[in-house]
Amino acid sequence: MSLFRCIQPFVVAALVLAAVAFPAHAQRYPTKPIRLVVPFPPGGSSDVVARIVAEGAREALGQTLVIENVGGAGGNIGTARAAKAAPDGYTVIECTIGTCAINPSIYSSTGYDLQKDFAPVFLVGGVMNIFTVHPSMPVKTIKEFVAHAKASPGKIVTAIGGIGSSNHLTPVWFANVADIKLLYVPFKGSGDSITALLGGEVFAFVDNEPSILPHIQSGRIRALSVTGPQRSPRLPNVPTMIESGYKGFVVEPWFGFQVPQGTPPAVIQTLNAAFNTAVQNPRIRKRLDEAGLRVVGGGPEKLGDQISSEYTRWAKVVKDNNIRAD
Repeated sequence: MSLFRCIQPFVVAALVLAAVAFPAHAQRYPTKPIRLVVPFPPGGSSDVVARIVAEGAREALGQTLVIENVGGAGGNIGTARAAKAAPDGYTVIECTIGTCAINPSIYSSTGYDLQKDFAPVFLVGGVMNIFTVHPSMPVKTIKEFVAHAKASPGKIVTAIGGIGSSNHLTPVWFANVADIKLLYVPFKGSGDSITALLGGEVFAFVDNEPSILPHIQSGRIRALSVTGPQRSPRLPNVPTMIESGYKGFVVEPWFGFQVPQGTPPAVIQTLNAAFNTAVQNPRIRKRLDEAGLRVVGGGPEKLGDQISSEYTRWAKVVKDNNIRAD
């Protein structure tokens, strides 16, 4: 009997044991807390959405998802740092319309490559933006805002909560469409921008519904228009941009989760299942609904498709408006 025939049964047995052992190992994941990197400061919609979903996922995974806010450069710093993390499932990075669709077009270098550095895990869903002003502004509609801006070109101080974010490109795009000039002041994130608006340091700000909504409901900030295809159920008296006369002006910022490229497929599926379970949890779903998020969910491919289509859309807006961050 040849040596090959002698060892063949042992090889087959080893392969069978490995096949059995791998799923068992995957089933043990996770065995320690998972770091969820939010590439923006606390207080913005990215932070709000991540914390809500993380709470539901913790229950599904049996492990805590520790939020790590790493702001700077429109989300590039935190995203680039996460790209260098070990692909073991213990680092998850929040993916936004800014970091995954806009930044690659406006920065000469983001510090990461979406295709080479990351694998999609889960598309949480999208929100709408809201055009808001400080109550001292003598305008109550977006048309009155435009008229005021034309009467005082370049004098309406407008906050930008992160270069390359949707609350940057939305007012820039609108100013181009409405043929007005605004004075932009950049801040580190939505939280700082909202604080500046509340304090009267700036007079206008376009932000995601989850982070700006409480301040609108309290009356401390005035909403002029929303960028969704329909009105927000939470702000039924605030018209859409389409209703205000700007056909096709729809912006729905979205959020998802990625992991470093090379993360085992079984781990990605475990995370995806946990996030789907989280957003289907009635308690978590209620909080997301109240925050203004339209849940999408589904498999990892949903996020991959979203990144691809949104990158194409915003690359055109960036080019048409000659927008650069550096």
